[in-house]
Amino acid sequence: MGKLNWLGEFEDPKVEKAFQCEKWPSVRGRLLFLYFITIASYIGGAYSDFFDLGAGDGFKMLFSARTTVCMFGFFAFLLLLANRLKHNTQYVLMFLSMFLFILVESLELWVKFSVVGSLSVPATVFMVLAYYILLPPRVVYSLFAGLCGSSLYLFTLATLVPVTTGTFANSALYFFFANAFGIFFLATFGVSLRREYAARSDLEKLIKYDELTGAYSRRRVLEAGNNIFKSSRRFNNSLTVLMMDIDNFKKVNDDYGHHAGDEVLRETSRRCRSVLREVDHFGRLGGEEFVIILPQSNLHQGIRVAERLRNKVCESGISIGGSKLPVSISIGAAEMRSHDDFSKLLQDADVQLYRAKKCGRNQVSPPALRLIGSRRLKISFIPEQRNEQKEL
Repeated sequence: MGKLNWLGEFEDPKVEKAFQCEKWPSVRGRLLFLYFITIASYIGGAYSDFFDLGAGDGFKMLFSARTTVCMFGFFAFLLLLANRLKHNTQYVLMFLSMFLFILVESLELWVKFSVVGSLSVPATVFMVLAYYILLPPRVVYSLFAGLCGSSLYLFTLATLVPVTTGTFANSALYFFFANAFGIFFLATFGVSLRREYAARSDLEKLIKYDELTGAYSRRRVLEAGNNIFKSSRRFNNSLTVLMMDIDNFKKVNDDYGHHAGDEVLRETSRRCRSVLREVDHFGRLGGEEFVIILPQSNLHQGIRVAERLRNKVCESGISIGGSKLPVSISIGAAEMRSHDDFSKLLQDADVQLYRAKKCGRNQVSPPALRLIGSRRLKISFIPEQRNEQKEL
C-alpha cells in the first residue's frame, strides 16, 4: 500500500490525505504549543529590547513590529484552537507566522547591531529547528518555512548589517546545519510514520476484508452481525440475514482448476455487492459460502433482495479461459424474531439454505411471499426436523 514520492509522502493523494487526517490531532497540539512559545518569547523579547535600546525610536519600532507579529500569531492560534479551517489553510498560516517572526528577528538584527554589536543567531536557529521537528508529517510546509526563514535572516545579515566575512560564514554554517538536520529528520521520521501507517492499514484491511473476493472477512461480518443484532433487538428494528452458497462449486474447481474457482468467487462477490445497499454487510464465511446482513429489513424484503442477488449472479456466465461458465447460487433467509443471539439467527438462515439446495439449487428459501387478497401467507422457517407449513 502507498508508494512514497521523492518528498517522502504517499504518491496516492487519497492515502496521503487519510494519513494527514489521522495525524492531525497530534500535529495540531504541537502547532498550538509552537504558537504559544513563540508568542510568549516575543513578548519577553520586548523587555530585552528596552534594556538594549532604551525608550528611543529603535525600541518603538521593534515593539510595534513585535506587537503586530504577536497579534497575527495569536489570531492564527485562535483559529487553530477552534479547528474549523482546513489543514492546508492552517499550514499556510503557520508558514506566514514563521516568516513574520523571522522578519522581526531580521529587523532586530539590523536595529540592534549598531548599538549592541551582537547577533541573535542561536535563537533564530532554534526557531528554524522547532518548525522542522514539531510539524512533521507535512513535509512541504516545514521545508519552506525553514528554508525561507533562514534565507531571509542571512539576506539581512549579508546586505543590511556590516559584519565580517567570517561572522557571516559562521552564521550561514549554523543555518546550514539546522536545515540539514531538519531535512534529515523530515526524510527519516516522516517516512517512518508513513510506513508504519501503511503497514497498519494493510493489516486492518486484511482483518476487515477477504483478500480474494473483497467481501468482509468472516471475523468482520460476524462482529458486525452481533452488533447489528443487539441494536435491532434494543430498538425493535427488523433484521434479516441471508446465507448464500455457490452451486456445484466443487465441480468448478475439479473441472476447470482452482484459478477458475477463484475467478468465480471474485465475480460472484462483485455482482452481489453491486446489488446491495451501503448499510448492508456482505461477508465471506469460508469457501463458497457468504452471509448478507440486511438491517431494517423484514423477511419479505429480505427475500426480494435475495431474488435480486440470484438473478444478478445468473444473468450471464462468468468468463473462464475464453468461455462462459454458467453460475448459480442458493440462498436461505431468516428474520430476527425470538432468537437469543446472532448465531441462532445465522443457524436458521443456514437451515433455509440447506432446504434451497435440497430442493434443486438456484433458488431462495423460503420462497417469495405471495399475497392473496389482503392476507399474506405464512411460511415456516423452523428447523428441518419439524414439518413445514403448507400454503393454503
